[in-house]
Amino acid sequence: MIDDLMAWFMVLSNAKIVSMLILMSTFTAILIYVYGSKKRGKRLEEYRNIPFLDDDQDPRIPTPTSQKGEK
Repeated sequence: MIDDLMAWFMVLSNAKIVSMLILMSTFTAILIYVYGSKKRGKRLEEYRNIPFLDDDQDPRIPTPTSQKGEK
């Protein structure tokens, strides 16, 4: 039985269908996770602007501390 299953999966047209279904379900699960909760969706939307903020503007971003030995 396992040999038959492996032989079926080794056919390229069957493997393409299975991999497409796995990837599509994973993508759908990620979308549901991200946008399923309004609080989580809002928080992630706020996070997209973090690279454009200056360090002095946002107090939540820690400033780098001086290393030992530097003067």
